[in-house]
Amino acid sequence: MADFKLDTSGDLAIENNSFVLLEGLEAIAQDLRIRLKFFLGEWFLDTRQGMPYFEKIFADDPKPNLSVVKSIFRKAVLLTPGVLNVTDLVINFDGQIRKATVSFNAITAEGVIVFDKELIL
Repeated sequence: MADFKLDTSGDLAIENNSFVLLEGLEAIAQDLRIRLKFFLGEWFLDTRQGMPYFEKIFADDPKPNLSVVKSIFRKAVLLTPGVLNVTDLVINFDGQIRKATVSFNAITAEGVIVFDKELIL
């Protein structure tokens, strides 16, 4: 699996006047980062895609059901091409300021991706 590399601002990375391609573990890790920042309904071509942050994760209830939230994240990780399994999924969030810290190990055929990111939404 190959994909274009994105820089820290989300733009296509360019090195030596050429686009940069990612393969293997790096491409899967980038796909995970994108997938977990992608809001439900954000893509006009398929509004069914994305994470239901407003609808279920950071809904009006300041303390959403943690098992439901973990299930949503687990499903999103497992639907990422190249991911075979997810272990050690831990989510800490603050609904008041819409911040979540998500950590897990994504098992792939290429190796293990250790994911530990703060998502400020």
